[in-house]
Amino acid sequence: MNASHSLLLALGLASGLAAQAPTVQISIGVREVGANGQPFTNIGDNGGSSGAIEWINLDGQTLTLDGTWQQFTFDVANDPVTFFAGVTTGGVDGAIDGTHGTLEHIRILNTGGATDEIAFFVDDIANTITVNGQAQTTTFGTFDGYADDQEVMFQEPSFSGSTAGNVLLGPLSGVDNYVASRSESCRFNVQFVDNSPTRWVRMTTFNTTTQPNPMVRFDQGSIISFWMRGGVSQDNLGSQGPGTAIAELHGEGLSTGESSTYVCSGLTPSIVGAFAVSIDGGTDFPILGGNLVSFSNNITAAGVSADMNGVFSLPIPGAANQTNLVFQSVFFDPSTANNLTFSNAVLAEYGL
Repeated sequence: MNASHSLLLALGLASGLAAQAPTVQISIGVREVGANGQPFTNIGDNGGSSGAIEWINLDGQTLTLDGTWQQFTFDVANDPVTFFAGVTTGGVDGAIDGTHGTLEHIRILNTGGATDEIAFFVDDIANTITVNGQAQTTTFGTFDGYADDQEVMFQEPSFSGSTAGNVLLGPLSGVDNYVASRSESCRFNVQFVDNSPTRWVRMTTFNTTTQPNPMVRFDQGSIISFWMRGGVSQDNLGSQGPGTAIAELHGEGLSTGESSTYVCSGLTPSIVGAFAVSIDGGTDFPILGGNLVSFSNNITAAGVSADMNGVFSLPIPGAANQTNLVFQSVFFDPSTANNLTFSNAVLAEYGL
């Protein structure tokens, strides 16, 4: 029996029958700024906000809300086009006009009828064109180098007047620098007002303070792509450092029949460490330059190891009983003063 299995048994977390994760439909809206007189500069530049908005492959792709990263690709020339709103001078509704435009929004349709708050993440937004027979990809949405929670490219979910009535007020959009399973990403939390499968949210780039209205090509075999995931994201409790380890707990949730995955990255490849589990609400335990959150209520600290990519991951099954635990990792790290790296702590809310 490996350390991961022993740890799950020590926690006493028995998984019920797996429930099928809900889904949403994903499509994009592009704005025809070029046909409305805006000259092309560079992919990713601010293209402005004049012109009609057309949907590409309306509700044609599915995102499963299980916390896994899934790639979405849109063929501007060949995917179906549906008119949404606005006016392009001399343009034709339901067709792509001009050689370039902007990525105006990502459309999320709640076909699965989810009513819980869903954390959506978007990363590595790219535009690929073909020049002289060679594919050229420009990735203009990496979300690297920004402050945590800084609003970049996408407005908050309730910003768009066309869909504000479909979502509850409150959550904002912003960069999340604690995405251990990938890299810094744009995160926005969405909670629909009810389970109607017609509810949708327009995550618009309209005049955002940072990286607004990103310009994309419509010609040259243009492909617009990005990576996206959705699901339940458990709260980050902080206390990261010293070292570069970051942790997250994301997936379907932690109720009966659900599961999430704990991931800790930024580790030395194949290094050993410990995964600490405590009951939430205890006092913290400062040790060797780091801080173990709520560790006075320690349940277990199991020995674990990182893989060859410097990542430790552990599937966490849900449970029926409402219990709040705290997960945190400590690994050896020869680059720090005390040879240890501490991840941030995450809250695991069971049975909700």
